[in-house]
Amino acid sequence: MIDKDTLRKAYLRKRLLLSEAEFVRRNQLLQERFEKYIRQHKPNAVHAFLSIEKQAEVSTFPLISFMKKEGVERIAISKSLPLGELLHYWYDEKVVLKNNKWGIPEPEEGTVADIDDLDIVLVPLISFDKTGHRIGYGKGYYDRFLSKIPNVITVGLSLSPPLDSIPFTGELDVALNYCITPFATYQF
Repeated sequence: MIDKDTLRKAYLRKRLLLSEAEFVRRNQLLQERFEKYIRQHKPNAVHAFLSIEKQAEVSTFPLISFMKKEGVERIAISKSLPLGELLHYWYDEKVVLKNNKWGIPEPEEGTVADIDDLDIVLVPLISFDKTGHRIGYGKGYYDRFLSKIPNVITVGLSLSPPLDSIPFTGELDVALNYCITPFATYQF
């Protein structure tokens, strides 16, 4: 039986093999679906992850720009702490970003965000399945974060369609409520 780490590596490799043109095309299609989702749900406060470029993640800076233009009042971003936790800051143009050891842009400082104020959390992932379970990067940062705010709406962003099933979901894994892809928006 294949394990989660093997799936993680295989689907990350698959994403990294997208041509530049296909990567751009999928991001544009995803953005169109994302814009529709935000217009329908009208959140006040959204937590967004900042893309790891070297991992060919969904480009989130255009999504953040759109949310600001659309009137989302506050957008939070995270900073990784040494013991596997995330510290959250409200994001604006004054926030200075610096790449951490994984290549993730993070705020150096700023105004700490109250996660209880969030309406939606955009969740990074490598792959997901048709029941809303995801394969992340394996460190558990987002599962720990999401377990603290169980009533928040979780929205995964994926450049690929779902797997039929991820057979090994752990007790601490937090499922998504939605996942937006270039091809469809899934609700779980």
